[in-house]
Amino acid sequence: MKFNIKEKFDNFLNNSKDYPLLVGFVSGFYPMIFYYSNNFESINSWSHLAFFTLVFLVIPSFGTWFLFKLLDSFQKLKPYKKHLLFISIIEITAIFMSQVYYLTIKKKLLLLLLILILFLSLKFYEFYKKIVVFVVLLSIIPFVKCVNIIVYKQFYDTLSWMKQMDNIERVKFIKTPNIYFLEPDGYASKEAMQNNPYNYKDTIYDWLESNSFTLYKNTRSNYPASLASNASMFALKHHYLKNASYSPFEMQDARRIIVGNNPTIAIFKNNNYKTFFIVEDGYFQQSFQKVNYDYHNIQNYEIPFFSNDNNAKKDVYEDLKKCIESDKEKNIPKFYFIEKLYPHHVDFDGSGKENLRNIYLKRVETANIWIKKTIDLISKKDPSGIIIIAADHGGWVGFENVDQLFAAKDRKLINSIFCNLVAIKWNDDKHINYDKGLKSNVNIFRILFSYLSENKILLKHLQEDSSYNIHQEDLIF
Repeated sequence: MKFNIKEKFDNFLNNSKDYPLLVGFVSGFYPMIFYYSNNFESINSWSHLAFFTLVFLVIPSFGTWFLFKLLDSFQKLKPYKKHLLFISIIEITAIFMSQVYYLTIKKKLLLLLLILILFLSLKFYEFYKKIVVFVVLLSIIPFVKCVNIIVYKQFYDTLSWMKQMDNIERVKFIKTPNIYFLEPDGYASKEAMQNNPYNYKDTIYDWLESNSFTLYKNTRSNYPASLASNASMFALKHHYLKNASYSPFEMQDARRIIVGNNPTIAIFKNNNYKTFFIVEDGYFQQSFQKVNYDYHNIQNYEIPFFSNDNNAKKDVYEDLKKCIESDKEKNIPKFYFIEKLYPHHVDFDGSGKENLRNIYLKRVETANIWIKKTIDLISKKDPSGIIIIAADHGGWVGFENVDQLFAAKDRKLINSIFCNLVAIKWNDDKHINYDKGLKSNVNIFRILFSYLSENKILLKHLQEDSSYNIHQEDLIF
């Protein structure tokens, strides 16, 4: 068998036949499989597969073949057919790698590369088959990685962790006020904000308490990043990062869960709530999962196939305002999830911890304007509505790069990752019988449902208020 494979490789390298279709195919296959292996969860729809197959495989394969045949039609150009294949395997691969790695075409660099390989082709054009073999070998690791992900998803139930310990999914509410869930991304708690490494006097906490919010102390998110944190919160359960093994910021099926395929939305719908999903960009919808909310302000077709997490930007205040003011079904209770990408977490742009801290704190003040404006809108239009403010995690201030983030041991730095703002305007005093145990995001909705149903038995299955991070070496600690 080994002999046959070697023999076939030798035959491929040494025969006089040219392979324009193969050159085009391999030029696109490696970048495509590389992109999938590093972004599988955000591009795993059939629409993505069809689009990428066309762009990465069909167009370069037939394009190279067409140009090859075109040269073959002109006697003076026939000697340059191999030159074309030499140039194509390098330049097309480089163009696609630029797109999948940087999400943009680096025109100047690619032009310089093209000039260089035009000269190199004059002497080394006969080596194009060896370059093809090299690119095929490069494809093996990302290909195996993709196969492992697909096989795991096919043979293991990646959603079994959401199974509840009781019958909470059949709970019936006694009270049905409108619920407004505001998620300011990466907003740190009061305790974290007033200490190192934030050292900031933020006025929002006192403002919230003066506006009838219960500000919860020493609260924390259960996970360090948006997808893992929100998936756990909406599922009312810990997942312990079991399905986050190939990327520190991704986990399998997190987007599917967040866009409505979770117990929280099922419970609201079972209690005749109309549900609204209002977000600032298409990050949660990148994989084109079906949104299981009655309304969503971003449609999947607005999100590009090559998304940089900053596409399809929306004004969540205006979208929420539009929904509230156009509401003609006053007798139907409503749940709104509104996510604002401020203050966000530090961006790791290499500018240093102090500069990153200053940028974060400026965004805190921008987030405060949005929080106050949104609360004023809701309070004016719907004074009896429950308003929940809960950040998905802390602000990550004090870190300069991802490696530090996932290897943190210092308590103040760990607090910077997890300690988050949680405040709720309940509009009555009965909540004190239910929310004494509210310390982390995973239990927010279970406590809310216990309060709305006046069923304290649901509190017997609160999840532990523990936080989990990904360690770069052994994944979880």
